Amino acid sequence: MIIQSIGISSCLGGPERHCGYAAEMLRNEYTRSKNGLFEIQWHMLHPDNKGSNDDQLIRLNQTISQHSAQCLKQGPPFLVVGGDHSCALGTWSGILNTLDKSKKLGLIWLDAHLDAHTFSTSPSGNIHGMPIAALLGCADKKLAKFYPTNHTVDAENLKLIGIRSYEEKEYQLLKQQHVNITFADQISNLTQLLSSTVSQLSHSCELIGISIDLDVVAPEDAPGVETPVDGGIRAKELIQAISAVRNKQKICALEISEFNPETDVNNKTLYLIKSLVDAFYPA
Repeated sequence: MIIQSIGISSCLGGPERHCGYAAEMLRNEYTRSKNGLFEIQWHMLHPDNKGSNDDQLIRLNQTISQHSAQCLKQGPPFLVVGGDHSCALGTWSGILNTLDKSKKLGLIWLDAHLDAHTFSTSPSGNIHGMPIAALLGCADKKLAKFYPTNHTVDAENLKLIGIRSYEEKEYQLLKQQHVNITFADQISNLTQLLSSTVSQLSHSCELIGISIDLDVVAPEDAPGVETPVDGGIRAKELIQAISAVRNKQKICALEISEFNPETDVNNKTLYLIKSLVDAFYPA
């Protein structure tokens, strides 16, 4: 089996400059381990280093979007390895651009944060905390420039899981949109929750995507992340849950983001990424 994968070597949407190494490190790990179950065909994307950071990120998201649409056509479910979570602006816009207006995308977002700020509400101005607002069609004028489509995800088809850190303004935006949020302390069985969420979305959506910010995982299991938050899902639970949904027909892509090798311990988080990929793609 050949897995199409987009590797995004960029941290332009976040405060750090180390998360851009994730795809290269994962590619090297698979080369060393010689995984015989599947082959990953990498499409490595980099900022063009021309103009301002904003201009570079706008163009990068356009490129991600184009590659995402192309990978979707090739199937089976493709893999995206960021980079900071602003890469989601490119990944899911590319899929939305391929769908007829009557078809829907369901998106399961596993994250410690809501990522639903706009430039008018964000205390940091970091775009990796804004993709959900854009995906819902709630972007302000500046944020809209970073989102390369006018298609959106319907609020009822967006499911946020593992949340435990947020600001009031982004929470209020999601409440007004009636987005379903499962906070970390509400999860008793992640495998059951994820499986039931996929089943629910399968009734209303043509395609389903899964986007994982690694900070959804407890810091003791994933120390190498951009913005760690105490508590969260244990790594073993997440691997089991991802494995349980890997053969679901409508899942079109798995996105993994926010790995920071500078804070990793003994490559624990890198190996977690590999374990998630191994669990998602069947032998």
